[in-house]
Amino acid sequence: MKKYLLIFIFLAYFLKGDIKIKISIPKNTFQVEEEVILKVEFINSGDKTEFLNFQYLQPGEKNYLFLGDDFKLEVKANGKVIENFTNYIPPEPKPGNLKLNLKQGEKFVSFCPFTFYYYPVELPAEFTVRLKYKNNFSNPVFFKIYPTKGRADGKSIIVNGDFKDGENFPYGWKNTFKEVKWDKKEGIISFELNKQQASGEGMWVYSIFREIKAPSKYVLKLKVKSENPEVIIFIEGWGIVKGRKRRIERNECFVHPDNNWNDYTYNIIFTKSEVKWFRIKIYSYLKQGKVYFDKIEMVKK
Repeated sequence: MKKYLLIFIFLAYFLKGDIKIKISIPKNTFQVEEEVILKVEFINSGDKTEFLNFQYLQPGEKNYLFLGDDFKLEVKANGKVIENFTNYIPPEPKPGNLKLNLKQGEKFVSFCPFTFYYYPVELPAEFTVRLKYKNNFSNPVFFKIYPTKGRADGKSIIVNGDFKDGENFPYGWKNTFKEVKWDKKEGIISFELNKQQASGEGMWVYSIFREIKAPSKYVLKLKVKSENPEVIIFIEGWGIVKGRKRRIERNECFVHPDNNWNDYTYNIIFTKSEVKWFRIKIYSYLKQGKVYFDKIEMVKK
């Protein structure tokens, strides 16, 4: 019994440890289209080696911190606490694990995607955020997120569906791929897929979330051409499940474009009254090459 008690005391001593956590962000104001990534530094400020079980989202090489289990993000939006904030949504892969031994003075740098858009937060919003690892807390950071500067023109409910308005990328659209380009003058978004991307996860951009009422029917129209890659347009219906946005249903629009500009039309149906928002995923995959998108619109039927 004494043996197990000593082991427990030993583990408790090391688990408490001397890990200091520092979080930072590159700026303190963002637009809704921008991905907010918190930089997280774990620093051993003690005089002994510390053991850190680091949980990361796939792919692991990005060092994206998974929020859950040992890591918690305390979030306030406009002074109101967002309970159980996480950046993980099924069916994303389960987090990987990385066991670290941090020697005296060493640090490990990670990055935490701040997926505020999966919560029913009204923008503009002022956020206060700090990270907790077991019994250790980071410094707080403060920043503000503003709604899009874009708008939906005409009868279409999609913001900036002709891709003509924006600064670094069209307003109303979110992009994380360096291979996705925007021709502002022509109002065209292009993807360039290499063989690995085409046969792997593919490439995509998302629209921002927009409120809708369901059940409802729409007509989707888009103009696209492709040198080779296949295209799918996903029209997602989202609602609130356990305090956060979750995808409830999805329309899949399969496009088989060729190397000429063509117009495509699809019927969109949201059948469930729980759907409160929609989001569009413009997705390309399967074959390497370039694909071009000129416009996309969705009007009520």
